Amino acid sequence: MVHDRFTGTAVLDHEQALLLGTLGHVARGSGIDTDARRDHPFVDLGDGFDVVVENGGDVIARYLVRARELAVSAALVEDLAARLAERPGERTSVTTHAAGAGLGIVEAWRGALVHRVELDATGALSRVKIVDPSFLNWPALPVSLTDTIVPDFPLANKSFNQSYAGNDL
Repeated sequence: MVHDRFTGTAVLDHEQALLLGTLGHVARGSGIDTDARRDHPFVDLGDGFDVVVENGGDVIARYLVRARELAVSAALVEDLAARLAERPGERTSVTTHAAGAGLGIVEAWRGALVHRVELDATGALSRVKIVDPSFLNWPALPVSLTDTIVPDFPLANKSFNQSYAGNDL
């Protein structure tokens, strides 16, 4: 019964997801092969890392992406921890008394999370911008609801699992 209800509900097809610029499990559930861990790496992810993609674009596809990503992430943590144990740590220092800018991109549990930071000449924060993946995924939810019955709205909404606060960042 659950599988039947998840299948074909709140479909966001590949083309729609691509045009809307979706991220994370929403994009991967619609067949878009994107993941900040691989696309913007800061460490070798190893041969075992795999981006989980489903093509259905419906609630079941988003569910399966998240369920399968659990195993991929656990294997990644295990692999990275084993490799980290093999070498000693390195220590670096950062001078914060100079102007500069930086960008950080990570694959958060909802998709790519981006931080942009600028420092003034004294090293103080002069500008900070955070873009939560939900900001880019929200427009896709109403598109997916086009052929979805009203009683399935909570199911569709939870399959996207957006952050309300993330839009205000």
